[in-house]
Amino acid sequence: MQGNTMGKATKATKKFNRKYLKDELERRRNNKKAQQLHKKRELKKSKRGAAGDDGADSDQDPATGIDEVDDLAEFAASTIGKGAEDLSKYMEADPENGGDAGDSTDSEDMATLLQEDDSDDEESNGSGSSAESSSGSDDEMGEDEEEAFKKQLEAMKETDPAFFEYMEKNDPAALKILKATDEAGGSEADEASDQASGADSDAEMAAESKSAKGTTVTVKMLNQWEHEIKHDHSIRALKKLLLAFYAAAHMDSENEGSDTVYRIQGMNIFNKTVSTAIRAAPQAFAHHAPVVDGRVQKKERARVMTALIRSYLASLVELLRQMSDTTMIQYLIKECERMVVYFGSHARHTRELVRELLRQFGSESADDGVRISALLTLRQVAARAPAETVDMALKGMYLTYVRHSGVKNMASLATIQLMRNCGVELYGLDGAASYQHAFVYVRQLAIHLRNTMQLRSRESFRAIYNWQFLNSLAFWTEVLATYCGDLADEQPQLCATLESLVYPLAQIIMGVARLVPTARYFPLRIHCLNLLLRLSAATGIYVPVLPLAIEILESPEFLARRPVKSTLKALSLDSHLKAPKEYEHTRVYLESVLESVFAILADAVAAQSVRIAFPEWIVPAALQLRRWRKRVGKSWTRFSKQLQGLLEKIDQSTRLVQQNRANVDFSPGNLAAANQFMSSTQPEATPAGAYAASLRKVRAQQRALLLEAEMAD
Repeated sequence: MQGNTMGKATKATKKFNRKYLKDELERRRNNKKAQQLHKKRELKKSKRGAAGDDGADSDQDPATGIDEVDDLAEFAASTIGKGAEDLSKYMEADPENGGDAGDSTDSEDMATLLQEDDSDDEESNGSGSSAESSSGSDDEMGEDEEEAFKKQLEAMKETDPAFFEYMEKNDPAALKILKATDEAGGSEADEASDQASGADSDAEMAAESKSAKGTTVTVKMLNQWEHEIKHDHSIRALKKLLLAFYAAAHMDSENEGSDTVYRIQGMNIFNKTVSTAIRAAPQAFAHHAPVVDGRVQKKERARVMTALIRSYLASLVELLRQMSDTTMIQYLIKECERMVVYFGSHARHTRELVRELLRQFGSESADDGVRISALLTLRQVAARAPAETVDMALKGMYLTYVRHSGVKNMASLATIQLMRNCGVELYGLDGAASYQHAFVYVRQLAIHLRNTMQLRSRESFRAIYNWQFLNSLAFWTEVLATYCGDLADEQPQLCATLESLVYPLAQIIMGVARLVPTARYFPLRIHCLNLLLRLSAATGIYVPVLPLAIEILESPEFLARRPVKSTLKALSLDSHLKAPKEYEHTRVYLESVLESVFAILADAVAAQSVRIAFPEWIVPAALQLRRWRKRVGKSWTRFSKQLQGLLEKIDQSTRLVQQNRANVDFSPGNLAAANQFMSSTQPEATPAGAYAASLRKVRAQQRALLLEAEMAD
């Protein structure tokens, strides 16, 4: 026991050499003999198997604990009919073996469930298999010596704990067999607890486990499992139910039947299995692993319950992935929402759930109910998840929205608007993460615009003039307008974080509007002007919208060219970025443009109608509008009258501001007081604001009629 590297022998070492060294050497020789006998026995069995003796192969001895972990995994795998590789991975992932259990796969979870069942089987049938496999006197002698060595180690642990501790530090290999004995004792204690909770006997469990491969699930089995789970809180019945639920969830998957021990036959059994699992499993988790203060508390058999919870979560996500019925999808999403706390304890399953919710959110076959349910669940997941999952949810939400933001008709506009509102709702969770994503994507939009302005090619223009790009601008406009305007008082910190993006976003929108100033792209410019109006009205930051709108009125289409008469039906600009070729230069198209431009003029004037500088600000625009009416009013009689009404409302609003301004007692240099001018008056209460509200109401009715006609067609 003394080595060159140990230095001077201590008093404890001398005592050990005097009293225990001889016996310890004898024990080690006996241990070595036992290992040699074990290897000889295994060699004989392998030779008999090669010679064709099936009986000797099938009746193996239980693992003694002397073998390495790989041998134990191979033995367990041969018992349950699974490969040793999966079980070896699971053992490596066990926290007790120094691994990370959070990264194991679904098949490993299933192997865990099966391993627990078959460990019980081996305990109940260990004596029988030992009697069948032990046919020679050498085998019996080896087993007796192993048992004697275990007893000696146990006695030494009690009589001389100091030496036992010394052995653990200097020769842990000699104590490996004792550790294996302790692990076996732990499994026996777990088995006793299951029996006390009303579980089946070991012999019945062994027979059922061996015949479980391919067992057809019946209604009677499901009812029995549910009864045992609810009344007896049986973990074993929960295992069986989750194995059946796993089989039901993987019926349509590519690896169906590869690792499932139960078979689901018929739609009735499938529905019964799913409903029973969704009804009983959460109740069992609430008993064995209750949620306390937002955290999962495992009361007993934590390792087994972790595997059961992970198996249920994985099957739930897989079932959601396989479903196509919208009602069932919405039901499963709500069930996932109930299990959000349990998902939060397993990062991998949380990521899979986020991916599936985003897929359902962007599915073309999904209805509004599915999208709203997916958003609510995703919002709860992001609220509890770490920063990496929040980033994944925010990025996935925006990219899903962009991929499905192509406008095909009026009906698709409502769907895109719903998806946009859902995305805006999600971006209100984390201000720092939202700013990072907003900054990155707004910068990407700016880079695309800069490259297009430099290249000036047809391909570069197509990269900008498409619905995906425009709806991306609309998404970030709505985010900034919501959290820097509508909800600024409720979330001031988020408002302060995002407010710096208002100016660059407005610059990008103005650049897109002026990129191709031709009559064919008037619809795109009108969309950009509406975005600028929304951003300015919500945030209170002035954006020059009137000059861009008046540029449309002063284009050659209205001043220098006579419109072409046409019998085409009215064109809705809401679902167009450019004029169809047959509509170019026609009176029908230009009338639609004028209606949209006058609505923008009214909204822009109404937004500034309560500003203290409104009388001076409106003068240049009013002069240009009067000049345009005088020059082309005879060609556009209806719009000339509409413009005259707008000019009258402008004059009335000007007089209203002047009357209130005459009563102020501060100088123009007092910006704080100037910003509070007429703060109690809403823009809709002014003459210009009331006129703009009436135009918006008329346009909303027209959109509803167009949508109804389109749905009828």
